Amino acid sequence: MSAQDLFSTGALAVLLALALLVASTLLARERREVRSLRSGQLLAASAPPPQEVRTPQPRAAIVVNPTKFDDLDEQAVRRRQAYVAAVFRSHGWADPRWLLTTPDSHGDDQARQAVADGADVVVAAGGDGTVRAVAAGLTGTGVPMAVLPAGTGNLLARNLDIPHADLAAALDLVFAAGDQRVDVGRLEVDRTGSDASPESYLFLVMAGLGFDAAMMAGVEDRLKRRIGYGAYVVSGARALWGPQAKVRVSVDDEEETPVRTRSVIVGNCGKLTKQLVLMPDARIDDGFLDAVVLSPRGGIGWGEVAWAIATRDRRGQRRVRHLRGRTFEVTCSEPQEVELDGDPIGAARRIRLTVEPGVLLVRCPPLHPPGT
Repeated sequence: MSAQDLFSTGALAVLLALALLVASTLLARERREVRSLRSGQLLAASAPPPQEVRTPQPRAAIVVNPTKFDDLDEQAVRRRQAYVAAVFRSHGWADPRWLLTTPDSHGDDQARQAVADGADVVVAAGGDGTVRAVAAGLTGTGVPMAVLPAGTGNLLARNLDIPHADLAAALDLVFAAGDQRVDVGRLEVDRTGSDASPESYLFLVMAGLGFDAAMMAGVEDRLKRRIGYGAYVVSGARALWGPQAKVRVSVDDEEETPVRTRSVIVGNCGKLTKQLVLMPDARIDDGFLDAVVLSPRGGIGWGEVAWAIATRDRRGQRRVRHLRGRTFEVTCSEPQEVELDGDPIGAARRIRLTVEPGVLLVRCPPLHPPGT
C-alpha cells in the first residue's frame, strides 16, 4: 500500500471517528431532553390541579325594624326578603344577613355586630329611629350605611334624595351610589338643669325643644298608621296655641341671649319635605349646625312663620331667627319637650348640641350635584 493510500485511509478513519463522536453526542442530548420532558409530564400529571382563585363576595347586613312591617303577613315578609336577596345575588353579592331590632336594642348593637362580622355595608331598614341607631353603631368605623326607608317621616332619606316610597329604587343605590362622608350631631339632655351626667344621643337631621317636640310627642301611632304624615299635622294643630317659653340661647359658647320662643330647632340638615325646607343653608357635610328660633304670637304670628318658611324669606323677620355655629346650648326656665330626628324623648331644662364633622359614611346620591 502506498503512502498516499495510507494517508487517505487514515484521513477517512479520522473523519469517520469525528462523525461517530458528533452523532453520539447529539443522540445523548436528545435522550436527555426526552427524559426531561417525560419527567415534566409525570410531575404535571401527579401534581394537584391548580386552584381557582376566587374573590370573596361582598356581603351586606340588613338591620330591620320588624314593627315597620306589621301590615304584612308572614308570606309577604318572606317574599320581600327573597326579592332583596335575589337583587343582591344579581349584583354578585352574597345573600345579606338579616338582623332584627328589639325593644331593648334599636339597631346600634346590631350594626356593631355587623361590622365585627366583616359586613361591607350595613343597611338600615326602618324609620328615622332605626336609621339613627344604626348610624350610632357605624360612626367612626369606616363601614358605610345604606338606607331602605320604611317609616312615615324618613327625614334623612328625604334630605339625601334617597327614594322613600320605592324599595327597588332605594335598593339600587346600594350598588350604584357612592359613599358620602357626612356630619352627625350630638345632643346632651339635662333633665333638671343641673345633672352631673347628662344623657347623650346622636342625631342626623334635627333636634330641638318646644312646639316641634310637643307636636311629635302628641302623634298617635294608631293615627300615624292610618293617615301617615297627616298625623303630624293633626298633632301640630293641637299644640299650636301653647304659651311662649323663656329660654337662653348660646352659640359657640358665647354670651347667652334671652328670648321668648315657641321652639328652638337645631339642624344638621334642613329639609322636612321636598317642598318644605326649614333651614335652607344647612348642609350635612359642612361641619356646622344651623338653627331656627320660632317666636310667633297668636294666629298672625304663626302666619308670619309659615310665610317665612314657605318662601325662605329672611328679610326683616321678627318671628323666625336663623343662627349658625358648631355648638348650641339652650337653657329653659321651665322644662320643655325635646325631640331628635322626629322622636320625642321627654322634657328637659337644658340641652347642648354639637357637631362631629365627617364621621359617618352614607351610601347615597352625590350631596352636591354639578350645578348646585
